[in-house]
Amino acid sequence: MAEAKEFAGGAQPADTVVDLSGEMAQALAASLEQASRPIVITGLTFTRSAAAQVLLQFIERQNIPFVTTLHAKGFLPESHANFAGVVGRARRTDVKAFMDNADLIIAVGFDPIEMNYEEWMKRDIPIIHVSSEAAEPGDGLNFLWNRACDLDRAVEALGRLSAVKNRWSAKEFADHRQALERALRPAAGAFAAHEALDVVREKLPADAILAYDVGAHTHQIASQWRTDKPKTLLATNGWSSMGYGMPAAFAAKLVCPERSVTGIVGDGGFQMTAGELTLARRLNLAVPTIVLNDGWLGLMKVKQERRNYPLSGVRLGEPPKSPPHYFGVPCRPAKTIDELRSALDWAFALNGPSVIEAFIDVASYSQTVFD
Repeated sequence: MAEAKEFAGGAQPADTVVDLSGEMAQALAASLEQASRPIVITGLTFTRSAAAQVLLQFIERQNIPFVTTLHAKGFLPESHANFAGVVGRARRTDVKAFMDNADLIIAVGFDPIEMNYEEWMKRDIPIIHVSSEAAEPGDGLNFLWNRACDLDRAVEALGRLSAVKNRWSAKEFADHRQALERALRPAAGAFAAHEALDVVREKLPADAILAYDVGAHTHQIASQWRTDKPKTLLATNGWSSMGYGMPAAFAAKLVCPERSVTGIVGDGGFQMTAGELTLARRLNLAVPTIVLNDGWLGLMKVKQERRNYPLSGVRLGEPPKSPPHYFGVPCRPAKTIDELRSALDWAFALNGPSVIEAFIDVASYSQTVFD
């Protein structure tokens, strides 16, 4: 298990990439002199870097905002004043509107396999692509520098650059973040997903690990959940199939038994993988599984709405009452914020697995997901 963990999180061997840090730094320094609003984006490859603190110092020295992809969350602190959101997820249009003000993209460890550049940026904006693999050229992509390099050495070279003034202001950062946080939490007439997530975030320690499944909640968690710790938010890559959340949570507990671990799944994903609870019971894994139960395949519902299609095949039916247990794993329902708080206290006090069915209203997803 330890060997697998080290292999999965390891960086590319140093002798397989070239040190082009000087060349890259020279290109970036010239670009910063020309730019008035540069922005940093980090992605999947950055999760293998050991130079996160150096990049943060560069961001602070240059007074540059930063955004991340879903998989890079926590590798730079999201409580930082310069954090501007997650690209391509809930309220993505708000994040994109902010990024469209930029006139230089500094992509550090951005992996186009995780997400294409064309999905979130304006055409022809200059790009400095700093990663262990070069990005493929494409229509509308204006790469000023794009070569495979030693990522950590390149980031260290960034850290040595002198400050260059730009037109960003702290007020712009703050105003954008406040507006984004409000948009992620629309007024709800019933218990909503964003309210449930805020309760879970409130209850979990800072270094807790959250694993979550695929569905509408994937987008909501990616944009709403705040973490300053790397490797504390586990999600599958890209548009993968449902069924990742529970096995990932149980695996995380096996790898990090001393850490608090929680899983969040939708009701559709839970129906597909409920049998995994037998493993959690057999191994007595102290992992609460929170089922966001709204009676819909929420992501498919929103996609059909966006295309003005009639809703078809997305209603799972009226959720039944929670049973006392699933495969011997105790279960409690939660239909309000206070009930969820109480259920989490109950789950964390158990010396074993548990299920909390949070009965939420699907409506708020229509205002946040694929907006």
